Amino acid sequence: MKLKEKQIITVQVYPGRKFGTMIGSNDGLIGILINSGEYIDVPQERVRIVSVEVERDEKDESHIE
Repeated sequence: MKLKEKQIITVQVYPGRKFGTMIGSNDGLIGILINSGEYIDVPQERVRIVSVEVERDEKDESHIE
């Protein structure tokens, strides 16, 4: 699983059902910042993607009328 630039991926970790933000991956492990502030590495098969958002720059918003 590879992050694209400016993506915010919210995930759920099983079996503990913790929620957090994916911050990186390497060799089948996913680095997640849990909503409680804790950092964990978990195997990719224990992670479910809940949502994917694209972070917008202020420059992008200036074109909206």
